[in-house]
Amino acid sequence: MASVTATGVGSGLDIGGIVKQLVAAERAPQQTRLDSKEARVQSQLSAYGTLKSSLSSFQSSLSALSDADTFLKRSATVGDKDVFSVTVDTSAAAGDYSVEVEQLATRHKIASAAYADSDTSVGTGQLSITVNGETMTLDIETGGDSLAAIRDAINSSEANPGVSASIVNDQDGAHLVLTADKSGVENTISVSVSTDGSDTGDLAQLDYDPNAASNPMAEKVEALDSIVHIDGFTQTSADLQITDMIEGVTLDLKEARPGESISLSISRDTASITKSVEGFVSNYNKLVTVINDLTAYDPETKTAGLLQGDATVRGIATQLRQALSNAVGGLDSDINTLAELGITTGDNGKLVLDSDALKEVMSEDFNAISQVFSGDDGYASRFDKLIDGLVQTGGLLDIRTQGLEGQIDRIGDQRETLDRRIASIEARYTAQFNALDSLLGQLNSTGEFLTQQLANLPTINSGNKK
Repeated sequence: MASVTATGVGSGLDIGGIVKQLVAAERAPQQTRLDSKEARVQSQLSAYGTLKSSLSSFQSSLSALSDADTFLKRSATVGDKDVFSVTVDTSAAAGDYSVEVEQLATRHKIASAAYADSDTSVGTGQLSITVNGETMTLDIETGGDSLAAIRDAINSSEANPGVSASIVNDQDGAHLVLTADKSGVENTISVSVSTDGSDTGDLAQLDYDPNAASNPMAEKVEALDSIVHIDGFTQTSADLQITDMIEGVTLDLKEARPGESISLSISRDTASITKSVEGFVSNYNKLVTVINDLTAYDPETKTAGLLQGDATVRGIATQLRQALSNAVGGLDSDINTLAELGITTGDNGKLVLDSDALKEVMSEDFNAISQVFSGDDGYASRFDKLIDGLVQTGGLLDIRTQGLEGQIDRIGDQRETLDRRIASIEARYTAQFNALDSLLGQLNSTGEFLTQQLANLPTINSGNKK
């Protein structure tokens, strides 16, 4: 059976409290040192995370400048956007054009004569509908020969060539209306009726021949192609889009203005390029700001950045400056540095853009901008490769981060060692104070015994002699 020890009984001391205070005093210096060291390493890890994120953000911003097509973008200016809108690709040649939208494409629409209502029997036989060379043939039999049934049969047929049927109720009755799904002359609807000698009733009233002078079904909307004239040249289209009449240019037609010329100007998209260059400068400066903040030292507050004096960060900053200052090699232009584009280094390593100088380069040697940024040794490609080597798995930042994580693991091991040592010290103090408590208990017991014995000794009477 396990023994039960009651501490402090013999001496009256608070042995548990004393041991706790002594143990806390033993732990405190090393605990504080480990906490401080871990906090510092964790802060450095966080700082490296911030640096890596900033490098990755700058790298992402380089994608547009790395693509030569960014510098081939074109912009279009339309004299009246209510008539047409324009999209252009990089193959479009700069120039000014005169555009006339004579006609807009329409979808063919025909309608039957009036019937009493949609349930009226039309007749029996075969109904063939043709659109753009494709034909659908329906067998119209008794019971399925109402106007509504024929409409449903047309719309549900898997062989439908591209026509939608509906019923429109006018003052004179119900009309079967057929509308082509697509616009243009080539999508004109034709309808033929075959009876094979049987009685068709009124089915023949659905016949329509677009080449005939007259038809039982009436044309409500003529099938038309779009017609556009550009500088005296003409192109037609079955829909509302004119593609590559001017190479690389697509017109989306909105309104016909016969006889009216609308101006169209195609030019280099200098605004987009300027924005991309400004983005490069801005994102580089954001990265530099992060590096400056992490490595700064404020003499007034005597506060240092989390990575102040860190050799790895200094090395990264040096590599960035070198990539920035080295000229681009292998160009067929006299312009091969950022400075020649109006981008110079200002205070604290940040870039400054001279917009007027950039504009002048765009007007005098436009292709140079593309080469300086997107060439094999261009600044965008150069920085992309540099940062990739820094942030990728096994890169410089990854190695440094792993080193810091190793330090945290070792601090954890030191904490475990400290816990074992403190547990041993606590056990030793407890044993020592329990021994002291036992000794004091024994001394107290002996003292009480002696006191009792002394009290029992006979009293010596020194009274007067007789």
